[in-house]
Amino acid sequence: MIDEIYKFWNITPEYIFSDEFTGYEDLYPEFDKHTKETYERDPDGTINAVFDLYRTRGIVPIIYYTEAGLKNAVREFRNKSYNNVQGDRLGLGNNAGQTINRFVFTNMQTAEPKGRGSNSLKDRFFDDAKLKRAVRICFEFREGEKLCYPTAMRRSLELVTGENVTNFKAQNAKSIVERLCPVIWGNVYDYSCGYGGRLLGITSSNMNYNYIGVDPNTETFEYLKYLNSIIGSNAELHCETSQDFQPEDIDLAFSSPPYFNLEKYSDEPTQCMVQFNTLDEWFEGYTVPTMQNIYRGLNSNGVFATNIADYKTTKEEFKVVDRWIETAEKVGFKYKETIKMMLNTRPGVGNDKLAGREKWEGVYVFTKT
Repeated sequence: MIDEIYKFWNITPEYIFSDEFTGYEDLYPEFDKHTKETYERDPDGTINAVFDLYRTRGIVPIIYYTEAGLKNAVREFRNKSYNNVQGDRLGLGNNAGQTINRFVFTNMQTAEPKGRGSNSLKDRFFDDAKLKRAVRICFEFREGEKLCYPTAMRRSLELVTGENVTNFKAQNAKSIVERLCPVIWGNVYDYSCGYGGRLLGITSSNMNYNYIGVDPNTETFEYLKYLNSIIGSNAELHCETSQDFQPEDIDLAFSSPPYFNLEKYSDEPTQCMVQFNTLDEWFEGYTVPTMQNIYRGLNSNGVFATNIADYKTTKEEFKVVDRWIETAEKVGFKYKETIKMMLNTRPGVGNDKLAGREKWEGVYVFTKT
């Protein structure tokens, strides 16, 4: 599997400098020549010089690993400090683990946000105009040294115009599950595994949870199995839809399910965007049977939780949250609370209007009646 991952990212042996690497280590002295001062003297020349360094090497600026490096990164992740849920809020900063999942789940780079074609980190990197714009962001919005090193460049590429598919943060998953399931060796059901954020976070908890997860995407499922082998957990994984899978003896069911047509993950017939043409069909064909299966499989004191949000596409606005809560109550659940996961706002033009306002997504929590 590691060779397949390297092939996708254009990694060849001469660029593997250590167990954790960027592929640009030998070019760091060249990057050091380009500072805020050189940019102010010659903006276009500096942008073109840095652009040429990245384009010549042709490796997307993320963190890469050997298998030994992956295992070490997982061990380090387990020991990282993280923010706990305080009251009804989960604060910013729980970013550890993102580099692991970004590297392993290469199909995140081919998923399409809002059905408008892929606009992944890899797509942006190989778009000359977007890469040059990211270089400019490095020098205009950042301070200090290493302004155009790979980590800074990756963050700048994420700020370049356009939506991109994101992954649930592993540390957020750990915090939320420990808040909702204070049961050692508790059975936690993830009814839409996705790109491994919850798998990594939940199986790394000191609560020693038993993780049960389903995802019908065959490519994603192979990466989930690989990540699980790196973690060394006894997670129970099923390549199946949540509409068909019946969990049993569950203490907590928690996930961040597909938002109807917000993101397209593949063309497989099991995918929500392929199966359902309208929001009504999605609620009837996906949401209701998924909730019914969870209700049947949940222990009497068990908890059902969902991270979901209202959203807009280019054509229309989808009000999902209130309907999700209403549907859960019709199935038999009782709404209990909302945990606010705080979100970062993008720096740059146009965000002054967000000053003094909170940006968050909800985790909606239910119990059995």
